[in-house]
Amino acid sequence: MAHSATNRLISRAFLTAHLLTGNAEQAERVTLKAIGSWNPEEESEEALFQNVFDAAVRSPVKLKSEPASAYLPAELNAVLRLSPELRSCFVLRVLMRLPSQVCARLLDLRSDSVDNYTCAALRCLGAVDSRLTVTVANAA
Repeated sequence: MAHSATNRLISRAFLTAHLLTGNAEQAERVTLKAIGSWNPEEESEEALFQNVFDAAVRSPVKLKSEPASAYLPAELNAVLRLSPELRSCFVLRVLMRLPSQVCARLLDLRSDSVDNYTCAALRCLGAVDSRLTVTVANAA
C-alpha cells in the first residue's frame, strides 16, 4: 500500500475512533491498538475498521467526551456532543453505512434499538444544523 494511501487510511481510522469514543486521547489508543492487530499484507481495510470498531466499543477506559475539536468541522463536532449511544449508532449506521444487524452485534444492542438511537441522533443533529444555519445567516 502506498505511503499516502496508508496515511489517509490511518487518518480515517482515527477519525472513526474519535467519533465513536468522543475523546481524542482514547481514539489515539484505540487506533494504535487497531493498527497493531491489523496485517495490511493479508487483511483488507475492512479488517482495520473492524479492529477500530471492536477496540472503540469495547474499550474499558471511558474518558469524558470532548465538546469540540479544532480539527473537526462544526457538523462533526456536533456528533461529539451526542450521547454515547446516539453517537455510536449514528457513526456506525450513517457515516460507516453498516447494516443495523451488524451495528447491533458490535454495540450489543437489538436492531430496533440501533434504529431508534440512529433516528434520535439524526433529529438532534438536524436541530443543531438548523441552529447553525440561523447563526450563520444572522452573522452575514
